Amino acid sequence: MQVAPLPPNEAARLKNLLSYNILDSVEEKEFDELARLIAQVCNCQYGFINFLDKERQWFKAKYHFNLKESPRNTSFCSYTILKDDVMVVKDAKKDKRFYDNPFVTEGYKISFYAAAPITSAAGYKIGTVGAMDKNPKAIFGTEQKNTLKIIAHQVTALMELAAKNKLLIQQSEAMVAEEKKIVELTLTGQDEEKKFIANELQENFAQTLAATNLYLDSAEHTKGSNTDLIKKGKTNILKIIKDLKALSKSMLPSTFENTNYLGFIQEMLNDYGRQHNKKILFRHEGRLDCYDSKIGLTLFRIIQYQLKNASICVAKKIAIRIRTGKNIRMECVDDGKNATTSEPESMMLLHHIETRASILKGTVRMAANKNGQNLLVIEIPLLEDQQ
Repeated sequence: MQVAPLPPNEAARLKNLLSYNILDSVEEKEFDELARLIAQVCNCQYGFINFLDKERQWFKAKYHFNLKESPRNTSFCSYTILKDDVMVVKDAKKDKRFYDNPFVTEGYKISFYAAAPITSAAGYKIGTVGAMDKNPKAIFGTEQKNTLKIIAHQVTALMELAAKNKLLIQQSEAMVAEEKKIVELTLTGQDEEKKFIANELQENFAQTLAATNLYLDSAEHTKGSNTDLIKKGKTNILKIIKDLKALSKSMLPSTFENTNYLGFIQEMLNDYGRQHNKKILFRHEGRLDCYDSKIGLTLFRIIQYQLKNASICVAKKIAIRIRTGKNIRMECVDDGKNATTSEPESMMLLHHIETRASILKGTVRMAANKNGQNLLVIEIPLLEDQQ
């Protein structure tokens, strides 16, 4: 039995193959359907899509046989990846390369073989698509050969798409992780700042109260006129009251009355609709007093992400409604194409939305409403002191 020589670029070819992470991957419907199509087009019992590793050929998809892999040195496909064109063996029993091959003499007892190389985007022949039959075939037409080439190109396209999708998902996850990190650092910084302010205030108040107590204690035990001591104590008490009022005012969250976040959202929606020729409706129902900076900015960012998602779905009309009561419920409806698919950019934007909502312990649900429109529902609980 003759063994096919290795391609001159074998090391680089193997590195390129491994970059796709396709070896030993799970079965996929798209590849299985192509293997079936190969068998039908070639009028053969068996159809396959395989990849040639260092010492084995591994079958990504196969039709009418259950072999997962086999030694590379007995593989017909080892010869196929040495050439650019379709390789056809009409009768393996009469071919000096294969007449004593185990696949010919036993097991599947292959007589006919035809396959096209799978060429990666980088130009390496990493596998094959082909068909086999127990009976020899005298004729294998040009259209059948061209079909094998087309299917080989389709396999490459599927692999490239999967690689790009994986990269987009990784980038999305990295961005989400970085965004979470930034938010956490911001909140941690705010907590540290509040602790510092609290410690400083505690020290100041303690000193002022100690002085006041001293004045009042002296006034209590001093014979005669103690008006000055009482005045000093009163002055200190008034100072503490003034400081407490100032502190309360400075540490209150920015409410709707002094920072109009819903107004910012409306302005942003008006600009977006005008610039992108989209009809956008926005409505808010319920209370306004809970819209501090964290809630207001989070909703603002979520709506920004959802507008981008709606554009990806080619939506023309977008409706956003926010109801605020014991919690905040935001519904975004658009007339675009199905947004629940796994399109990478949509997934990335949904990740961003989920990240923003999770900061406020909110939930996110994407579905289709009863009219078949895209529906995004965000629910954010309010703390007891916000209710």
